[in-house]
Amino acid sequence: MTDPDVFREALNDFSLMSEGEAMTGKPSVQPSTLAFGTVVRAAPIAEGGELVLLDWDSKTVEATVPIRPRNPTIEEDPNPRGNGRGCRGVRQANGRLVASTYHTLELYDDHLNQMGAISGGLMAGLHEIALTDRGTVWVTSTAIDATVEYNLETGDRIRAYWPREMDGLQAALGLRPLDIDKSADNRLRFLDPAATDAESHLHLNAVEVHDGALYALFNAYGVVANLTTEEVVLEHEHLRGGHNLVIGDDGIAIVNDSFGKAVQFYDLDAGQLQRTIDLTEFEWVRDLIRWEVPMYWGKEALRKFGGIEGSVAKPLFVRGLARREDTLFIGVSPAAILQVDVATEALVDAYQYSSNVHACIHGLAVLDDTAFQAGA
Repeated sequence: MTDPDVFREALNDFSLMSEGEAMTGKPSVQPSTLAFGTVVRAAPIAEGGELVLLDWDSKTVEATVPIRPRNPTIEEDPNPRGNGRGCRGVRQANGRLVASTYHTLELYDDHLNQMGAISGGLMAGLHEIALTDRGTVWVTSTAIDATVEYNLETGDRIRAYWPREMDGLQAALGLRPLDIDKSADNRLRFLDPAATDAESHLHLNAVEVHDGALYALFNAYGVVANLTTEEVVLEHEHLRGGHNLVIGDDGIAIVNDSFGKAVQFYDLDAGQLQRTIDLTEFEWVRDLIRWEVPMYWGKEALRKFGGIEGSVAKPLFVRGLARREDTLFIGVSPAAILQVDVATEALVDAYQYSSNVHACIHGLAVLDDTAFQAGA
């Protein structure tokens, strides 16, 4: 018997093969360079993704470097999804580019020459990175539901937040602490998918600093929490399964609705959804996935009835998010980047990096070239 929810999802996907809205043209302000990370699902670890520098104006790839877990290496990954593969969070900090692998922060210059690396026992399943006004970074250690602050100059761990141990969040969400030895090397202990399917797992995959407080996205619960005050500030169905968290000076929190093929805007103070940008309304996006949709559902049918094994990569998985003034950059699969005007919600430009539906954008940052020069 066919699951009615799956049937409705398939009908919605096939409707995307019709035409949508066209691009409107170039915005008034153009960034110079984007940095982004990719993850290739089901690929060998050594081919699981890379860090890329892209001149946005000319759509020219300036440099690439393969990203794989090193010291310790991961030879076999029991999870065919992203897991141990590729480049996750990407941020520019202190004149360097900071990119996260599964268990390490790697530091690069503006030509992607590696300048150093920081790793530690509380780094496991790293995702996004957030900057502080002190020049330090917070990194999400998603596999163990923690966020950890590091000094990029010394490599020292400053502190860690454990939301599942916070009284306020335990009461609000019914959480139980993770059974973990925090003094041990946990970098390879949570590779098995069962570890992230356990009770109370938050899948904490994004953090952002705003007005002196640290906010985190709990992907598995559909929640954004203020970790400084130990409070749930947003709870919404479209946050469940979401990625990335960008909070503007106006207090609007923007999150990628990864499975909903959309970007959601929330009023942080009111705790409410403000508006939605449906990416499937754009003709360029529909063209991107027009023939991937029937291929996906054909493979999914074969997988369901035992014809093929493993997971099937879904087209238009939305992940990777960066904002520069009134311009939003959004990552989708197959690996592509959309440039959207925040005010008009129009698609003004786009770029496809790969036609492989298994290749997804993960981390995404708009770079300031003068910041590289200042940090040199």
